[in-house]
Amino acid sequence: MAGTRALVLLVAVAAAAASCSLLTPAAANPATVPDICRGTAFPALCTDTAGTQAARYTVVDSLTVLEMQVDAFAKRTEAARAHVAEASRTASPGARKALDLCSSLYLDVLDNLGACRRAIGFKDAVTIRATMGMAAQDMQNCDEQFKQIGEPSPMKLFDDTLVEMSENCRSLSNMI
Repeated sequence: MAGTRALVLLVAVAAAAASCSLLTPAAANPATVPDICRGTAFPALCTDTAGTQAARYTVVDSLTVLEMQVDAFAKRTEAARAHVAEASRTASPGARKALDLCSSLYLDVLDNLGACRRAIGFKDAVTIRATMGMAAQDMQNCDEQFKQIGEPSPMKLFDDTLVEMSENCRSLSNMI
């Protein structure tokens, strides 16, 4: 009887060890930024903006890629604000007024990104999507000002990229 118990125990230990070895390959092949970005609306943009930051993280998952995207979004928004100041120097009076509004809207975007960062800490996907929706609307409102005055928007390329980044953040929020 004792021999049977020892044999059953030995078989149980061997089975547990085998099941652990089945888990090892998955842990050895963690997700990469491009893997995660494939699930976004604009995968190339996601990979380009997040991939450079991946070395700072010990684990790369959808939450960390979302953090990377929000950081890149903030940097791009700051660059857009800098471009507003530059474009204002040579703009018509109507365009200058529109650019002033755009600058204010970009500040709103930065506020929304702050709320988004807090929501990431709580894994609050609903708030993340809401803040990204508001950010996208701010960029669209900036471009709308130029349509109203009949001038091309000097912010269009910035705004298009920022809207795409907001879509990527929304996609990533669905993965957390």
